[in-house]
Amino acid sequence: MIDAIFTRCEGAYSDNTLRGYRNDLKHFKAWCDGHDMDWLPAAPQTIADFVDTQLETKAISTIKHRVDAIKFAHRMADLPSPTDNSVVYLALRRARRARHRRPKQSAGLTSELLAKIVAACPGTLSGKRDAALLSVGYDTLCRSGELAAMYVEHLNADCSRIRVPVAKSDPFGDGRIAYLSTATATRLSAWLSAADLHEGPLFRGLHTRQLSNRPLDTSSIRRLIKAAAKRAELEPATVRSLSGHSMRVGAAQDMMLAGVDMIGIMHAGGWKSHAVLSRYVENASAELMHERRWEGLKVLNAA
Repeated sequence: MIDAIFTRCEGAYSDNTLRGYRNDLKHFKAWCDGHDMDWLPAAPQTIADFVDTQLETKAISTIKHRVDAIKFAHRMADLPSPTDNSVVYLALRRARRARHRRPKQSAGLTSELLAKIVAACPGTLSGKRDAALLSVGYDTLCRSGELAAMYVEHLNADCSRIRVPVAKSDPFGDGRIAYLSTATATRLSAWLSAADLHEGPLFRGLHTRQLSNRPLDTSSIRRLIKAAAKRAELEPATVRSLSGHSMRVGAAQDMMLAGVDMIGIMHAGGWKSHAVLSRYVENASAELMHERRWEGLKVLNAA
């Protein structure tokens, strides 16, 4: 039944979305089978009980995603959604109140950190790739999945602009144009020249120093970021906190500190929601606010 649902959805949703929903539904179905309950259609009380038991070991974000997957399955089966019932709503409320934890935020790879990491990239083929990828990720505010989807054909002639072909907030692939700094364009040109790339995936893997025809996947990009940060001798805690979102977070924080308004940052990074962006930049804006407060107090105390 699960396979039938997702076969219908191929091409209408991204592979990552379908993969996540499929995995969540497998967990829910297994739980229902173990408790002798129907999973499709599922009774509201069944989902509420599932939420209560999941709370013992899972984060609230995981629980919410699994409830979304259950709602998705009912919609694709043309069944009324049991997740809209008050019993499920109250179970999710209990879960949120029991777990007073904010979503974990990746560390921001700011321009300061980027400069240190890029400076430590060697002049090898992989080093040129890493420097180019990190710089493009920062300038475009892209997630790792968006970097993996970039092709040489998305660049303009002088590497000053690139079309971001897909994004989490752009499910239909309308794309957006992102602008690259002179430094990034130079690093990107160096990578393209060294790899002799004229078409196809922009950022590729290397095996025994041989260039792959396939793009780097998201897990490889995450490992690349951490390895480059470690090579730059950043603090171990900083290395651990970096992720495939770090360039996006760091660039947004830098833009906030530079005085760019929220609308400008949203446009640059392709955000659709103020709430999501606010979580990215709140630490940077709060720090700036306190720095200005302390500077103001120094002036007052000196008077």
